[in-house]
Amino acid sequence: MAGETTTLDRWLKQELQEEEFRQLWNQRGAAYRVARELVRLRKMQGLSQSEVARRAGLKQPAIARLESGAVRPTLDIIQRVAHALGREVEINLVRG
Repeated sequence: MAGETTTLDRWLKQELQEEEFRQLWNQRGAAYRVARELVRLRKMQGLSQSEVARRAGLKQPAIARLESGAVRPTLDIIQRVAHALGREVEINLVRG
């Protein structure tokens, strides 16, 4: 799949051309990027949302909301889910 542009990537590129969407994305983009990575890791490991929730000490709906990118997760929640997926959280601050 390396080098392929996913349907989501194509959709996002198109939507980012609209000013209103671009402003919202800039405000919530980090949450969406975290969500995409957590979904990728969960699926790569063949885990259900329920299993990740159990391992993280959360309920499945919390994982669903996190994966949707619709919420701004706390660092604590991100770390709990990352640990449930066998990962550590690393934060980099970059120029916008």
